[in-house]
Amino acid sequence: MTSTRCLAPLVKRTVVATRSFQSSSRLAGAAPPLPPFARSPVPSQKLVENNDAVWDDGVAPELALDFDCQHVSKTEGIFSWLGGLGLFVGLYQVVKMMDPQSKNPAVNRKMNVVVEPPRTGPPPASE
Repeated sequence: MTSTRCLAPLVKRTVVATRSFQSSSRLAGAAPPLPPFARSPVPSQKLVENNDAVWDDGVAPELALDFDCQHVSKTEGIFSWLGGLGLFVGLYQVVKMMDPQSKNPAVNRKMNVVVEPPRTGPPPASE
């Protein structure tokens, strides 16, 4: 009995909220979707020579090459690039050192051949 008294206000709230939501959504109707962005106008003049360096998706043209990291020096950039390459070379060497071919449980192609491969080329010379 006491549990129904405690739950009664919660049940009434959800019923009222559901009814008010249903009536307001029925009366108002759904609004048409708004365009997410404004389109750029179609070019009316001849394009400039280096227009290929501009990424234009019809919304906001931007340079294809970003020059956002002007605070990074050339040496720091080269060291970062070489560090990334070194990471991949190191990973390759570790995998190569573990010899994954010897741990492969499948049979290799040379052992998988059941019949001899067909002969190709000119026929053998007869004596």
